[in-house]
Amino acid sequence: MFKWTYSENVSTEATPEQIWALWQDTSAWPSWDTELKWVKLFGDFSVGTTGRMKPINGPEVEFKLSRVERYRAFSDIAQLPLTKLVFDHEYFKAQKENAPAYICHTVTMNDKNLSAL
Repeated sequence: MFKWTYSENVSTEATPEQIWALWQDTSAWPSWDTELKWVKLFGDFSVGTTGRMKPINGPEVEFKLSRVERYRAFSDIAQLPLTKLVFDHEYFKAQKENAPAYICHTVTMNDKNLSAL
């Protein structure tokens, strides 16, 4: 069994509503995730909805929304041969006055629960 995780935080002046609008518009994901060529979602932006995405340097991949918290976070799961990728996207409001809000993007790769899709 293995597990690998990478996270990155990005400061933002955008409101939760502005970020949520970008996240819900899956066809626009390549505008903020430069590793994607295109994304299609087959239904509403809600838990359990599936879609397909095409990374620039990889084959088309099926994914499923596994977490959706309006104005706060969403996660999607993609299955690769022998590996599951979980992408978490979270918006954090500023904790102190004059501090920026930030977005945390995390990717976790593991071989657990391979039947999640």
